[in-house]
Amino acid sequence: MSGTQAECVQRVQSLLPADGKVFWVTGAAKKAHTLLGQECTALVFDAHSGFDVNAFAAVSGTLCGGGTLFLLTPPLDDWATFPDPDYRRFLPYPHQPEAVDGRFLRRLVGMLEEREGVCNTPLPTTVGAYCIRPLHDQINAIQSILQVPLPVVLTADRGRGKSAALGMAASQLFAAGKRVLLTAPSRATVEAVFKHAENPPLFFAPDDLLQTLPQGDVLLVDEAAAIPVPLLLKMLEHYPRCVFSTTLHGYEGSGRGFALRFQKALEVRAPGWQAVRLQQPIRWAENDPLEHFINQALLLDVGGEEVVGAYCIRPRYRLLDRDELAANEPLLRQLFGLLVTAHYQTRPSDLRQMLDAPDISIHVLEQGETILAVALLSREGGLDAALTAAIHAGTRRPHGHPIPQTLTFHAGMAGAAELVCERVMRIAVQPSLQGQGLGKQLLEKLVSHAGDSCADYIGVSYAMTPELLRFWERAGFVLARVGHRKDTASGSRSAVQIRGLTAAGQRLCRLCQPPQQH
Repeated sequence: MSGTQAECVQRVQSLLPADGKVFWVTGAAKKAHTLLGQECTALVFDAHSGFDVNAFAAVSGTLCGGGTLFLLTPPLDDWATFPDPDYRRFLPYPHQPEAVDGRFLRRLVGMLEEREGVCNTPLPTTVGAYCIRPLHDQINAIQSILQVPLPVVLTADRGRGKSAALGMAASQLFAAGKRVLLTAPSRATVEAVFKHAENPPLFFAPDDLLQTLPQGDVLLVDEAAAIPVPLLLKMLEHYPRCVFSTTLHGYEGSGRGFALRFQKALEVRAPGWQAVRLQQPIRWAENDPLEHFINQALLLDVGGEEVVGAYCIRPRYRLLDRDELAANEPLLRQLFGLLVTAHYQTRPSDLRQMLDAPDISIHVLEQGETILAVALLSREGGLDAALTAAIHAGTRRPHGHPIPQTLTFHAGMAGAAELVCERVMRIAVQPSLQGQGLGKQLLEKLVSHAGDSCADYIGVSYAMTPELLRFWERAGFVLARVGHRKDTASGSRSAVQIRGLTAAGQRLCRLCQPPQQH
């Protein structure tokens, strides 16, 4: 429904069902996350106060088959130019929402107008009793958890009853005399496990689990993709019978990258491990058009399409035009799918930022119509002397300038934020083509682009591993700072490395290096 906020609210109130549960969401992510694990027959999402795409994707999964999702928007002809308050989450200082081009919303409006309404298919009457009688996919998953003595990797798209299967399996393990432990990124994410477990397992946060190492016969790990792989492998060392469960596609990120990395490690540590996939939806019917539309609109269903075969020694480099990218759906799906595969925390908001944030450039290596590698650069710094001094003193933290701010405040380099930085936000190579020099080739193009665009230095921030540190050092980057704390997502300390491009940038690099010993 499009129009003013007051018009849309008045119209939707006249159409809401007299009975059943109705959820109202005004674009606030915090409100949306309180609804996860619940179900509704009508969902009203008001985008006038900000279209938080992560929240929209999250709450859409609470709607039961046959229910109605009401999306309230400004007039569709004006929505792409609407100064959406949600832009502030990715807008760097000093940009304002009015300056955003609105490529993401223009694409979404086109998809909405093509469909003129999307039908949500009712559930078959037999599905509603899944709490008591598990479906075929769930029965197979539960049997694997009960019978397979080696690790089990349980994957599913959201809404497939993955957590319910864990809860029911936990009860049967308990009945068989087994001590069952459960871990997940947070207790809130496993409420559905407890809901379906007559005898609930003992919950431990990942860090607490590895510090105390409580006795257990089986360890259930829910949303494993959000736990660093090194921690998962430590769990496997102490608890040989593990079930690693994760979502493949969804608002919280993708398990595709996790599956590629973690399953390689499993092949070495526990050959013979079993993969189980849940495909049958629980809250709605199969091939539901509303689920399909949301997956397409937010690209929740991309990732995992690997490139096979040979590639040319000199692939073509191209700086992508973002207007062209937003209008070319196959190219957009392919590019974003590669980013999803490379990083499990890629969310719908990353798609919107990639298309709309000022000062982002997208670089690819391609062969024919196939993207072999992609990188995103973000232009930062170039701040005035007064603001830079305030950052150095710790009194200002302008949004969207992480590397210049880190060098100025944390590393104590007084004028660093006055210099212009091109930050490597993401760099990803097709998994089947890694280790063949494509990342190095693309990085050379990024350095040339940064130099041609008058940046003083090019920088990168990442979760430090010995392999990545060597990669960036070989590319001429010096270590500028190592964080004191381990990142919760990666289990590693963050590192900042830079490479000087101008005389001022090279002086900055020399400040990072320890003095020579004579």
